[in-house]
Amino acid sequence: MNIIIYNINSFGGNYEYSKYLFKAYQRNAEVERATLLMPANSEFCENGVVKLLLADLIRSNNKLLKKLYFLYRSIFNPYKLFFYLLKQPSSTVIFNDFDQLTAWFWAPLFKLLKKRHKFSVILHDPDRDDFFPMRYLSKNSMASVMSFMDLAFYHGFLPEKSYYKSTLTKVDIPHGIYDDTEVDEAMLVEIRKEAGDAKIIGILGNIRDEKNYGTVIEALPKMDHVKLLIAGKVANSGVNTQVYKDEAVALGISKQIIWKEGYLSQGAFNAAITVCDIVLLFYKPSFTSQSGVLNTIAPFKKTLVISDAESSLKKSVIAYSLGSIVPHNNPSQLAITIKELLSLSPTGALEGWNNYINESSWEKHVSIAVNAINKI
Repeated sequence: MNIIIYNINSFGGNYEYSKYLFKAYQRNAEVERATLLMPANSEFCENGVVKLLLADLIRSNNKLLKKLYFLYRSIFNPYKLFFYLLKQPSSTVIFNDFDQLTAWFWAPLFKLLKKRHKFSVILHDPDRDDFFPMRYLSKNSMASVMSFMDLAFYHGFLPEKSYYKSTLTKVDIPHGIYDDTEVDEAMLVEIRKEAGDAKIIGILGNIRDEKNYGTVIEALPKMDHVKLLIAGKVANSGVNTQVYKDEAVALGISKQIIWKEGYLSQGAFNAAITVCDIVLLFYKPSFTSQSGVLNTIAPFKKTLVISDAESSLKKSVIAYSLGSIVPHNNPSQLAITIKELLSLSPTGALEGWNNYINESSWEKHVSIAVNAINKI
């Protein structure tokens, strides 16, 4: 069996996911060859990594230029993949990410390759209805993406959507655990110094509106001796962190927030996890993906607070007793829950985390996937 993984990013959650997944397929006895296609500027270099795709970063702060370059990449990367596949032996192609923006143009081409190759997609964020401002465009473009797929892999929860046709084979797979636990000691000391003797709750990872900062900030005045750590880089040019900072000023709780805004190395990110007494994965209902942050947190076994929204994250937290669930728009209840959790032993979620880690290995992921591929 030949596996080709298509990944268009050189940083972020999907990038890290693709590296772990690639290595897991390399270790599987049924896989003869595993190939990972990445952008030209990717720093990941191993045998089997092919830097075929266009670089995903440009040296410019011009927002318009960045958007135009994103469109350019979204057009040409799928064609690069298409011509690459023309020269490859029969393989299973795994879209770890996909260019939904331009799917109408490139998706029909891959139907021409179905006699030679099998196609699958990993649905990290399975609700694609709001990709475009107009929902019908989002659904139509996603239908184009799925039109040539043989397999769809998802993590725990797959919403019922018209673009996931009934004839499509859908397979639930574990996410896999990110086991790099090396900590940036300088970052650790820096955050602890800013926190003083306060307890720390954290919203970690890429800064995006779906992480519900507003509700958490609204809850802060109700929690004495608690500080909120916000650590990560803005997810895109549409995110304005000044909105949250202004809200904190209006509530008089600016000193209760520790900002570590910008790119974090894995060591710095691990330091942010380490200092937290509670990690908030308190997403808005529009965010339905399995959180990659969850599987980075897993080795640290932190208590979680999540929002009461249907998602694979909620299923995991309930199944393994990893924390508490609060309505996404109730800051008062959020404050009460956090105070109650902070009064308990910090080892409360340990057993649940141990069980979760045992059930979420990359080896199990690949074993399930290979079995599904063999049945097509």
